[in-house]
Formats: sequence, C-alpha cells, structure tokens
Amino acid sequence: MAKTDERRQFLRDAMKTGGAAGLAAMALAVPAAAAGGKVEKNAAGIRVGNLVFTSGLTGVREGGADDFGGSAEEQTHNIMKKHKANLEAAGSSLDNVLKVTVYMSDIKVEKPAMNKAYAAYFTGSHRPSRSAIGVEFPDSRTKVEIDMIAWVP
Repeated sequence: MAKTDERRQFLRDAMKTGGAAGLAAMALAVPAAAAGGKVEKNAAGIRVGNLVFTSGLTGVREGGADDFGGSAEEQTHNIMKKHKANLEAAGSSLDNVLKVTVYMSDIKVEKPAMNKAYAAYFTGSHRPSRSAIGVEFPDSRTKVEIDMIAWVP
C-alpha cells in the first residue's frame, strides 16, 4: 500500500512540474489505423503530452506481411500513407512532423528513389528535420523503414 501511495505522489509531483516523468506518466498508445504489417501487430506509436513518437514502419503492402513493395520508391509511398493515417488517428498530421528518421538497406543506391517519394508528402515550406541511416534489415526485401516525431496541436 505504501509503495502505491509513493508512486501516485511521484506522478502527481512530476505532472505538476511538467517534467519528462510527468509526460511519460501520461503516455497513451496511438491507435493503429493503417492496414498491413507491423502497424497492426503493435501500437503505431506513443503519444507523450503533445508529441507523437511513431513506430518504424516498413513498405509492407496492404496484401499482408509477406507482400513487400518492390522498389524503394514504392515502399516509401506505402510507408508514408500508413504514417499519414496513423498521425491523423492520433490527432496530428504530416504537416506537424518535426523529425523523421529513414533507414535504408542501400543508402547509396536507394536514397534518390526514396527522396522522390518522400518529397511528395512534404511540400511547400514545411520540411521536417531528417536523418538517413544505412542498415541491414532481417528481411532482404525491406529497402526502407521510417519513423517520425510529430506535434499534436
């Protein structure tokens, strides 16, 4: 009983000060609204205060977990459509994305194709901060994975 009271008091104090612990205490799972792959098996992300931290999504098509889009460009389009739906379900949008991390299987070869698709979703003056990293995916058909941090107005 005493530990429960201590935990409750800690959470109250943290929320009063607005610290990271208070925000973490208010974290809510984001509904997984988009179809296909990882997003339906796990939470699409976590909302902490006015921020949404999305899960990394791959280019799995709506046909199922074994149906990967062919090119890096096609996979990027599939990923961005899923992120768009998930952010909207969380009360945000692509217009509110602050940071993007892109993981690619062959960054030297695939980056131009990924950039072409990516640019279709961030038009005008809004360009979130972005990092691109070369990685080795467990499934060789995966060419791109993207996660985001967005603001919820």
